[in-house]
Amino acid sequence: MKSAIQPRLPIPPAPELPTPSAFCDLLIDAAMASGAELIWFEPRLPGEDRYDIALERQGRVLATTTVPGTLGGATVARLALLCELDLVARRAVTGACQVRGPEGTAEVVVTTRAGRALRAEVAVRGSRPRAVSDGPTRIEPGAQLGQYRLLERLGAGGMGEVFEVSHTVLGRHHALKVLRREAAQSDDAGARFLREARAAARIRHPGIVDVFDFGYTPDGRPYLVMELLDGSLASHLADGALEPQQALRWARQLASALGAAHDAGVIHADVSPTNVLLAGDPVKLVDFGLAQLRDDPARAAGARAEYVLGTPSYIAPEVVRGLPADEKSDQYALGAVLFEMIAGRPPYAAPTIRELCIKHLVAPIPVLTGGQHPVPPELDRVVARCLAKRPADRFPTMRELDAALVEVEQALYVQGWRRWLAP
Repeated sequence: MKSAIQPRLPIPPAPELPTPSAFCDLLIDAAMASGAELIWFEPRLPGEDRYDIALERQGRVLATTTVPGTLGGATVARLALLCELDLVARRAVTGACQVRGPEGTAEVVVTTRAGRALRAEVAVRGSRPRAVSDGPTRIEPGAQLGQYRLLERLGAGGMGEVFEVSHTVLGRHHALKVLRREAAQSDDAGARFLREARAAARIRHPGIVDVFDFGYTPDGRPYLVMELLDGSLASHLADGALEPQQALRWARQLASALGAAHDAGVIHADVSPTNVLLAGDPVKLVDFGLAQLRDDPARAAGARAEYVLGTPSYIAPEVVRGLPADEKSDQYALGAVLFEMIAGRPPYAAPTIRELCIKHLVAPIPVLTGGQHPVPPELDRVVARCLAKRPADRFPTMRELDAALVEVEQALYVQGWRRWLAP
């Protein structure tokens, strides 16, 4: 494959090859300058120690080049290091980071794939706004997006639509979420969509939905590809409250997933039954569209939000006041979800969102009562601490909350045996 790369991306002779770090910067700068959306790293056939690299925009190859295998593999490894990826994983892994260059700031989403040599796809979103073309891309069952054929529309929200898709080569089924055309006109919606990909890709935990791929439709809308899951906690609760033992099991799994997210610097900021899927064990936390990254410069500035974002029945008092969500806000939401799992209803209800938000701020914490199942006082105390109005009065971290839930589980186990031993 002969080089057809543009002059802006010259590859020196072998004795003068750049370092992997410099070559990585050169590729990203070239992608930003040319408006490329994807950079592909593909090793050649066995016996050819070479890498083919291509820059693409809207499915069209802008430029290609070939480099020695050592430089290509080391550049992929460099990108993986920047995005904190596990290069020994046997499956595709995805991560994200922010880079700066002569053309501005770019969000980079890197997916590496296992094999005889490292392969990678790099999605690049530059700081310059992406224009959505006048001609809409056909997003409906039967259409093709990249390597994915759309099979069935699974649902839609205010920001995106979700489809079941099949990989045209591997035949595997996934869920593809694409930004709605109406929402694509908003820079904030596009940023939130990319944030979802970045946030989910940062976390390695069985209780967090896996994001496999990221790309753009021909008319410029971003999409992400993730695990195909079904059955939300919200639909399950429509049939009634849970037994305390089951509610505790799922609450502990969610606490573990949120703890992993917090360790990775990600605040979910929208924990609710709708965003918990019951697809096996453990349950899966999904939808990081409102997630906040602890290292986001906007958070460091400490500015109050102009709008309150989140699901009203589970939103923490400090978020209602306009403060950024943090680990304690996720804990409050999880406490509200646990309350609903056992009581069959959220802790607060009101005819309007404004009145509901006021209840989160000033209403007393309700006593937890179950439907057909008695609630041990230990569990009521744990939930009440999660729902404390002041963040400082909640558990220090998700790990401490998980430990408290373990103690409640043990108490329920002992009480169950006592019932059988009673005369």
